[in-house]
Amino acid sequence: MGLLKNSDLLRIIRKETGEQLYIGFLGVLRLHKGIEETDLDCVVKQFRAVPEIRHKEWQEKRLLPPLLPEQTPMYSFSDLQMELFYEIYI
Repeated sequence: MGLLKNSDLLRIIRKETGEQLYIGFLGVLRLHKGIEETDLDCVVKQFRAVPEIRHKEWQEKRLLPPLLPEQTPMYSFSDLQMELFYEIYI
């Protein structure tokens, strides 16, 4: 975590179960009630940079929602939006 910035988007997943513990910005991670201090002390088993590309009108077209649908898109490609998440498996 010390190598990332507060504005980086994270997705923390428990590798054994696939349970998503957190999706959001590093800067607000400690405010999230689903994350325990013991989770933050775990050994990272896998780390990936994963782009998420979704249609900006995903609701109207009944497509899969983005991981953070309430967030304003960071980039627009005429009718798509892209976010970069760092997936951390513990």
